[in-house]
Amino acid sequence: MFQLLITVSILVWLMSSIILATVFGAMFAPDKDRIVGRSIISFLLLLPCLAIVPLSFAASIILGAMLFIVGISIFGIRIALELIVDGIPEMDEDGNYIEKEEVIKPTAPWA
Repeated sequence: MFQLLITVSILVWLMSSIILATVFGAMFAPDKDRIVGRSIISFLLLLPCLAIVPLSFAASIILGAMLFIVGISIFGIRIALELIVDGIPEMDEDGNYIEKEEVIKPTAPWA
């Protein structure tokens, strides 16, 4: 199972690197008539793209962690926990909070 995960991960890494290299090749040689030049540029950019893909994945994880830390620093842990537990409150056009009515379910007399 672990070998399958590694194999799929490597295939996704290679495919995304190839796609990124071909996009860069198309940027540098936009004319379709120059397909040979575009292919050569894409092939030359494949090695740097193999390094860029995992670095961008790691950078996005680090950026997400930084945004979480900044968000908690600005809003505070208590407010974040209240929003998670209670949900985001609804407001009307005047800016007043809309209170949710508690629904009391009928119970059977024998309960």
